[in-house]
Amino acid sequence: MRVLSVPELCCPNCVAKIEEALKDSVVKHFEVSLENKTVSVCDCDTCQETAQAILKELGFDSERIS
Repeated sequence: MRVLSVPELCCPNCVAKIEEALKDSVVKHFEVSLENKTVSVCDCDTCQETAQAILKELGFDSERIS
């Protein structure tokens, strides 16, 4: 899995918004962690790029940390 840091992730509503958007995308395997302020996606460039584009559209900055 590739892990994206999402510093602005701050509440359950944020998690729900991100999960809903990712569910409707090509990213089929993901995990959103409010505690760690991260979004993990499957280990491919397409999923990472798609997830980061979706996060940006939702107003969240993200950076790959692993």
